[in-house]
Amino acid sequence: MTVLALLLGLVAFVAVLHVLRAQQLAGNAVRTAQSAIGTIADPELGDDEKEARVRRASLSLLGSFAAIAGTGIAACGAAALMVWGGAALDLYDLGAAMDTALGWPFILGSCVVAVALWLVLSRRTRAAETGDREEVPYDPLDKALHNYAFASPDRQRRLGEVETRLYRRRIDTDAAARPVFITSLPRAGTTILLETLSGAPDFASATYRHMPFTLAPLLWGGFSRVFRKSGTRAERAHGDGIDVGIDSPEAFEEMLWMTFWPGHYAGCTIQPWSADERDEAFESFFRTHMAKIVASRPGATRYVSKNNANIARLPLLHTLFPDATLLIPVRDPWSQTESLLRQHRRFADLHAREPFARQYMQGIGHFEFGEALKPIAFPGGPHDQSGADTPEFWLRYWVDAYEHVLATAPPNAVFVDHDALCRAPDRHLALLADKLGMDDSRPLTGMAGTLRAPRPVPEPSDVPATLMTRADDVYAELRRRAIGHTPVLKDATAS
Repeated sequence: MTVLALLLGLVAFVAVLHVLRAQQLAGNAVRTAQSAIGTIADPELGDDEKEARVRRASLSLLGSFAAIAGTGIAACGAAALMVWGGAALDLYDLGAAMDTALGWPFILGSCVVAVALWLVLSRRTRAAETGDREEVPYDPLDKALHNYAFASPDRQRRLGEVETRLYRRRIDTDAAARPVFITSLPRAGTTILLETLSGAPDFASATYRHMPFTLAPLLWGGFSRVFRKSGTRAERAHGDGIDVGIDSPEAFEEMLWMTFWPGHYAGCTIQPWSADERDEAFESFFRTHMAKIVASRPGATRYVSKNNANIARLPLLHTLFPDATLLIPVRDPWSQTESLLRQHRRFADLHAREPFARQYMQGIGHFEFGEALKPIAFPGGPHDQSGADTPEFWLRYWVDAYEHVLATAPPNAVFVDHDALCRAPDRHLALLADKLGMDDSRPLTGMAGTLRAPRPVPEPSDVPATLMTRADDVYAELRRRAIGHTPVLKDATAS
């Protein structure tokens, strides 16, 4: 009876901690402390602003500590009440119960039981929660770490410079030769191309393992292997059927551009780059960063990235890396804009429910959707988010974006018709391998079975006819430039 009473007290202790969300309280305290450290180290903030933020953080920490202390007292009180109640009913002697509780056998056994009970309760809670947790699979400690990493781009840059000195023997800048930059508006098939190329042994890409310190992929990637094991894959937040895991490739390159070119992101839009915007420090850091990514994958010899925002800097990329391949997938405007609008609405809802999802997208430079939307300021394009919940906004953005691409893409840019690729993947992947100068096309053609022909989408009925005509004309020119395009020959006998 004594041991049973002690176990019931242990259950009460764990249950109170769980009900009062002790883990969340501790995570909030850690997040606040990390944010305060980031504020102190941020060179972009003035002393007055730092003092004000640190003062607010201190008050928040005091509140967190008080809540944690109160939770601990309540849990201990529940356990004590359970044990004392049994003794008060003369079911056992209280002194004997205390002697048993302080013995090593019970202490060790109770630790095992407490951990097991906590895991069971946590799993039941996760199973009962809504989809928010699946859409944003980060616990409070993960969120605190990401917020700390995102707080100061300059900190990421300094960490990358430290990494360069530590790993100088592994970094071969010649490995940055012949890079491949995949770029287009979102929902054009950029992720499919990234996964296809990164699956080839020649190519290396940034992965989720490099998050959140993406500018130090060797240092953080090696460290994260200690506590981030390759596990199961889960569908990404887009809800588009693409599963990702810790070692899946992802688009993190924009964090580097934000670090060196903050002025381009001021205001409600992202300003395009010109070919003559040069920065020696940026160029050196970028080349070294690409070499680090290549070094992070044994056997790789080339860098590949997916970065939707690179369509705003095609001339500069060609100037910086004349041996690079700018790979631009294109998709029919109706399907793509319908997908863009659907994703914008999806992320707007997610960001309203989960602020960290917005902070995450802004932190990695993904300004494509939801409350994080920051359109690229293409000539004639939108200058804010007004109307982003309408098909016309996205079709106009599509037209302005690809008119800009057609006007600025270098002659050696490689256009890929996404719809044609999905209909005849073997042929187009072989052509792509040839364009990329790959000696063996099998790593690409072997992915043909993963591609499916897209479903047709009707033309929108609530956009101006002139805009639809522009979209048709732009799409026709994009397809004409795409690899594997077969011109439609006119019948010579036609009158």
